[in-house]
Amino acid sequence: MDLENRIVVLIDMDCFYCQVEEKLNPELKGKPIAVVQYNPWKGGGIIAVNYVARAMGVNRHMRGDDAKEKCPEIQLPSVPCKKGKANISKYRDAGIEVAKVLQRFTTLLERASIDEAYLDITIPVQKRLQTINVHTLASSMMPNTFALGYDSLDHFISDIHSCGSDSIEFDFEHAQKLLVGAQIVSEIRAAVFEETGYTCSAGIAHNKILAKLVCGMNKPNKQTVLPKHSVNILYKTLSVKKVKHLGGKFGDYVCEILKIQTMGQLQLFTERELQAKFDEKNGTWLYNIARGIDIELVQAKFNPKSIGCCKNFKGKSALLDLESVKKWLRDLGDEIEERLEKDALENNRTPKQMVISFSVQLQDGRDTSSSRSYNFLPDDELCGELFTNKAFEILLDSTEGCKPKEADSNKKLRAPITFLGISVGKFEDNTDNKKTKKIKDYFCAGSSKETVPKSNEATKVNETKITNINNIDKNYILHKFLQTNNDNEQIKEETMGPNNEKVLESPLDKQESFFAKFLKKGQENKKSNQESHDNGSKSLNKVNSPICNIIECGDDSNDTVYSGSTINEEINKSIALFEDDPLDIARVSNMRELLKTTENEVDKIVEVQPRADISSRTETPEITDTSHIETVECFECGKAVPLNQFDEHADYHIALKLREEEREVLRKTKDITALKEPARDVKKKKSVQELNKNEAKPSISKFFTKFDMTAPVKMCTECGEKIAVEKFCEHLDFHEAQKLSRELNKKNIVHSYASSSGKRQRISTSPIKKTKLPCKSIDMFFR
Repeated sequence: MDLENRIVVLIDMDCFYCQVEEKLNPELKGKPIAVVQYNPWKGGGIIAVNYVARAMGVNRHMRGDDAKEKCPEIQLPSVPCKKGKANISKYRDAGIEVAKVLQRFTTLLERASIDEAYLDITIPVQKRLQTINVHTLASSMMPNTFALGYDSLDHFISDIHSCGSDSIEFDFEHAQKLLVGAQIVSEIRAAVFEETGYTCSAGIAHNKILAKLVCGMNKPNKQTVLPKHSVNILYKTLSVKKVKHLGGKFGDYVCEILKIQTMGQLQLFTERELQAKFDEKNGTWLYNIARGIDIELVQAKFNPKSIGCCKNFKGKSALLDLESVKKWLRDLGDEIEERLEKDALENNRTPKQMVISFSVQLQDGRDTSSSRSYNFLPDDELCGELFTNKAFEILLDSTEGCKPKEADSNKKLRAPITFLGISVGKFEDNTDNKKTKKIKDYFCAGSSKETVPKSNEATKVNETKITNINNIDKNYILHKFLQTNNDNEQIKEETMGPNNEKVLESPLDKQESFFAKFLKKGQENKKSNQESHDNGSKSLNKVNSPICNIIECGDDSNDTVYSGSTINEEINKSIALFEDDPLDIARVSNMRELLKTTENEVDKIVEVQPRADISSRTETPEITDTSHIETVECFECGKAVPLNQFDEHADYHIALKLREEEREVLRKTKDITALKEPARDVKKKKSVQELNKNEAKPSISKFFTKFDMTAPVKMCTECGEKIAVEKFCEHLDFHEAQKLSRELNKKNIVHSYASSSGKRQRISTSPIKKTKLPCKSIDMFFR
């Protein structure tokens, strides 16, 4: 679908609340009406005014008493009050009634509110263009229709008939679609009035934002068409704040940064300038919407995404204690429950999440808003009590930082609460496929189906047993599920299958596992294959077919390439190739021993099993008539080879020759390396055991010094060590020598600095090297 050439419609009900009151009370029809809120202060706040009252100066910013001063004959029906808050159920039901009529014309219906809905009628327009001639359309077919930029609809139609020759920007194809779309919208509005009695207005354009803007230009009970070339006429005086998504803080920010007021002034900026002042995404969106481009799709949304209710507590009505909070949450929860029951009957769906919204008044008088969510559990029963308790628990945890207690029912709040709201959403259809299973459902008794004869009495017995099994305790079921089942002790009950077949059904502790069934099937298939093989062999004997005598060959026969003699020959050649490496020789010898053990085991098995059994388990060889096949003697090995296998046999000898050549090359390279480094090879041939024998193992005793504990010792006052008495004088001399060395070194340092003043020396500038001071060794004092 071309997103820039769509036909998008906004249907807006004319002063809808007043029309609903007129329909419920026909005496009000034709009189000035203003619907007020349930709060009786000063006559209540006005939320809807019909066009008769507007002509007399009444608007929605007034209260009921002010409206009576302007228009004494005005009627002021009040919104019903239920549980201390407004009940708008009758207006909501009327909106659903209108939406059902709109849904018949297109599936792309998106309800924006109780009294507004977007429709994408591009496909119906294309279908109608294939059946009608645009030149036959006239303004009389679509009454109360206006085209922006034209004095009348006839001028717009004549412009389409002349293919827009007067304007270069005229889009003829899209203008045709708009005219046909206007005819369809006129039919939609007529159907709504005929079936519901409500009038509505419409805006027709190529996207949702422009359809919303032109819808309110001609009301009530009128419709307006916006051609593409008339977007600049609309934007010339249109305020930026009137455009969707620009009515809040972002719109104020755009007007402040760009210093503009109208959409026409926004058209003067390039895309790069807007991206520089804002981010890339918002800059591109502003550039496109200033030229009437918006690609937001009309989503097929008939039912609301969420169901909620809320209550404001302004001024002195703010909630100050827990008891009042609990009371209002209970009322909101009960209303949610009632609306959910009705929605479940109509739409067969269930919410999965609840959102609690609240506002708290700060000390400076400002309100701060917050919201918390709760995902429903499978065991939760969606009722007013659950909504109330969960909302109260979440609210108390967020505002007070504690959990609710019965003793704190009259506890004062830290800050007054000025707003409370509960809503449920994330709906899912109530289908069997999406039903959430509990863990117990996976341990219920299953059935193993086998067709057997059965009686009605057995069916009754089985039904009683199944009910007993379903009532077994969870621990018992888990115990029976985890224990191994004995296949011989299975007790099966009979039930009726869907096709009146007799079915075996067993409880969980008696059921046969899947793997046991699979193994049994495998055994049965083997038996059936053996029987079919025996029958087939008997039938083959009866048929006139060539007889093949199978002669069993010994283990050392050369009839096959992989005979025992060939394998031994290859092992010997491998040993000859690696005769210099003891590790490789050991590895090859191990291979030979392994082959011998496997041959012995095979011989034992063959001796134990009877010959008949072996012949029955061997596969049936392919029966061929070899009497007419010629044989050729191989000049390499002398064997008689069939003519049809001679090429393959010759390839085998060629492969052996190639392998021998590779081995010869490998032997020569090893011999050359051995001659070059004979000493290194001799060292390699020494085994690890010989090296361990020849090398002397170091003893741990050499790391210890012999010390005589009986000899007299004396404690040194300088270092604190215990020294033998006979060596104590020598030890003291050692400490004296250390002291003398330190004193001499100090004198040399002072002398070197003193001599530097008389004789100029070169000072090193290296950051790494330092000046070396002369130092005498301690051994010079013992010479």
